[in-house]
Amino acid sequence: MLEEVAMDSQKCQDVYVHEKAGFLVDETSLASQEINRPCKANMRRLNWRGLETAAFIVLLILVWRSFDAIPNQFKASWNGHTVTNAINKTHMSFDTITPSEKLEWVPCFYGMSCARLTVPMDYNRPLNASADNPKVHVALLLVPGSHSGSRQASTSPLLLNPGGPGGSGVQFAMLAGPSLQKIVGEEQDIIGFDPRGIGATTPRADCFSYPFAGSTGDPSEASSEDYIRGNFHRTMWQTAGRDVGNVNSSADTLQKLDTRARTIAKLCGEKDAVYGNNSILKYVHTPSVAHDMLSIIDAWDEWRERIGDIDDDEVDEIMTPQAEDEDHLATSLAVEGKLVYWGFSYGTLLGATFAAMFPDRVGRVILDGVVDADHYVSPVWRGSIQDADKISTSFSYYCHKGRENCQLYRPGDKVSDIEDRFQAVMNRIKENPVTLIHPISKQPVLITHSHVRLILFSILYSPNAGFTAIAWIFDLLSRGYDDILGQIFPLPEPEPFCAANLPAEIFPNEAQIAIMCSDKRYPFNDTLPELQETFEKMANESSWADVWMTVMLSCDAYPVKAIDPPMRWDDHPSHKADPIKTAFPVLFISNTADPVTPLAAGVKMARKFVDAGLIEQHSMGHCSLAAVSKCTIAKIRAYLKEGKVPPHPVKGGKGRELVDGKWTKCDADEYPFHPFEGNLKTVGLSAEAAMDIENMTAMKQVQNVFSKIKAWGQEKALDLDLMTPKHCGGRS
Repeated sequence: MLEEVAMDSQKCQDVYVHEKAGFLVDETSLASQEINRPCKANMRRLNWRGLETAAFIVLLILVWRSFDAIPNQFKASWNGHTVTNAINKTHMSFDTITPSEKLEWVPCFYGMSCARLTVPMDYNRPLNASADNPKVHVALLLVPGSHSGSRQASTSPLLLNPGGPGGSGVQFAMLAGPSLQKIVGEEQDIIGFDPRGIGATTPRADCFSYPFAGSTGDPSEASSEDYIRGNFHRTMWQTAGRDVGNVNSSADTLQKLDTRARTIAKLCGEKDAVYGNNSILKYVHTPSVAHDMLSIIDAWDEWRERIGDIDDDEVDEIMTPQAEDEDHLATSLAVEGKLVYWGFSYGTLLGATFAAMFPDRVGRVILDGVVDADHYVSPVWRGSIQDADKISTSFSYYCHKGRENCQLYRPGDKVSDIEDRFQAVMNRIKENPVTLIHPISKQPVLITHSHVRLILFSILYSPNAGFTAIAWIFDLLSRGYDDILGQIFPLPEPEPFCAANLPAEIFPNEAQIAIMCSDKRYPFNDTLPELQETFEKMANESSWADVWMTVMLSCDAYPVKAIDPPMRWDDHPSHKADPIKTAFPVLFISNTADPVTPLAAGVKMARKFVDAGLIEQHSMGHCSLAAVSKCTIAKIRAYLKEGKVPPHPVKGGKGRELVDGKWTKCDADEYPFHPFEGNLKTVGLSAEAAMDIENMTAMKQVQNVFSKIKAWGQEKALDLDLMTPKHCGGRS
C-alpha cells in the first residue's frame, strides 16, 4: 500500500510523495522537451507546486548549499551594534534558534536577523504562572534599517502581515522587506512574523502530522511530529480531490466538496484531541495573534532598553500639521510602545482586531485590502466577491486597448471579438477537457473547466500582470496548443526528498482552515439544501460564486472551538458598538475593484474607527500592491513619517454610498497591458522626481512578491513572471 511507503519517515530512508513545485526547472532542460508549441526555446516551466512557500524553498536550498562559504566572523550589525550571536554563525532555519521570552536576535539569511519569541499559548495561563503552561514560539525576521548617530534601532518596528490567513510574514519580509524600506524609509526596521500555527512559528496548525510513536518531545517544537508522513498523507488527499471540480460543475459536486470539508474537519478535531487544552488549534484565532503582536511590541521595547537605545528625552510629541492642507488631520502621539503595522487582506482583519482590543497601543496602522469583519465571522462569508466581475469582464476591454501588447488581440478586432475568442476556448474546454502528458514528469494530465476557472479567479488578484499571462495562454489555446496547460497546473511527483533535510516550516499545513474556522462567531453546520440555497444567493451576486463557495465550504462542521477573547465585530443594530477611538487614527486602503475585499468593506470598516482615514486607489486587483501608484505611495509615506492622515470617509446617500461618497482617491500609474516598467532612468530629473521613480520601482518589486502569495482558501499560487510573452520574445 502507498501508506507503507512512509512508514519509516523518522529515519528518512524511504521514498515519499513530494510535489516538485518550489524547484524551478532550468530553461535548457525544458527547451530540450519536444513539445509542439511556439516559443519553446525560451519558455520556462511554472512553479509546479505553487505553494506560497515556493520562493522561500528555492532560497533555502541555495543558501544551504553555499553554507560552508559563509565567513565564521559574519555578524549582522546595525550602526556598530552587533546583534547577539551566541553560536557565531548565520542561521538558515528557525529550528536552530533557541526560543526565549526576550528578544535575542541572531544573524540569519545573510544580512538579516531572526528570533523566536516565546509567548503564552493561552493568555489566560501566563508563562510566569506555571512552567507547565503551554507555549508558542513566534518566528520573527528583522530587516534592519539604516540608523545614524547613536540610534541603533527604530523606536517601533514596522510589523508586516501579508494575509492568507496562513501567509508567512517571515517569508514576505525576507523577499519584500528591502524594497518596502525604500517606500517607508530606509531607516525603518521591518519585522515579518509568522502568526501562531503558521510557517516557522511552533506549534504548527498541522492536522495531518501526529507525534512519533512513544514521543515525549516538546509539542511546541515541530520536530516532535512526523511532518514528513503528514505531508505524504496530505498530498494523497489533495491529489484524490483534484478532479472533484467547483460546486456547480456536476450534480453531486457540492455533496462531494462538503463531504471532503467535513472529513478534514474531523481530522482536525482528532488532532486537537491529542493535545486537549494545550492544542494550538484552539488558540490560532485572530484575537490571540493580535495579543502576540502586543507581546512583540513589549519585547522590542525591553530589548531596546537592554541595549541602551532609549534616550531619556524620548517622549511623545505633538506633531504640527500643515494648516493649509485640509486633506490631513493633526496627529497626536509618537510611536514608542505602540504598533506600527502594514497588513494586507486578512492582515487587515488582524490589524483591526488589534486596534479594537488595544486602541491605546495604536501607533501607525495601515490596513490594505480591507476585510469586512462582520461578514468574515459569519458562517458563510458572502458579499466579498461583489466586485470580482468588474475585473473579469474588463479583460477584453483592456486587451483591445493594449492591442499589440495583448497576445489575444488580432488586427481589426472589436472588444466583442476578443471576448468571443476567449469564450470559445472556455466552451471548448468545458465540452472537451484537455488531456495531455506532463512535459516533465510524463504523468497523464486531465484539465477541466473547473481547473481553468480556479486559475482565472487567481488572476483577478493581480490583473496587471495576470491579464498579460492569460492573454498569452488563451492565444496559444485558441491556436490549438493545449500543451501550454501542462506548464501551469501542479501535480504531485513521487521522489525521495527527505535527504534535503528541509525543516517543517516550509511544508504546507492547515493554518488557513484553522484560523478562518476558529474566527467564526456562529457555528457552520449546514445541510446540503441549505448550502445549495446559499450558493444560489451568492451566484446572484457574482459569476464567481462557484469558486468562492468552494472555498467557503472548508469550515462546515469544523469542531474545534476557539478560546476567548471573543471578537468585537457584531454589527447588529441592537448592540452596535460606537466607533472605536484609537491613540492614533488608522489608515485604510481599498482598490476601486478588488475581487475579494471590495471598496464597500473599506468604507464600512474605516467608519468603525474614530477619525480613521481612507484611500481609494483607482485600480483593479487585491490590495494597493496590485497597481503602482505614486499618489498612494506618497500618502503612505506621509502617514508613517509625518503623521498625516487622510480624511474620514463620508458615505453618499442611500443606494449611492460609494458613488457619491467622499474620501481620498489616488490614481494608479499602470493598468493591464500598460505596466509601470520600473528602473527608469533618473539622470537629469529633480531629486523629488527621481525619488518618485525609485519608490515606484520598489513598489513594483513588492508587487511581484505579493502576487505569488496564495489566494483565499487556495492550496497553490501562480508565478505570473513565468507566464508572460517576454519569455517568448514577443508575439508568435
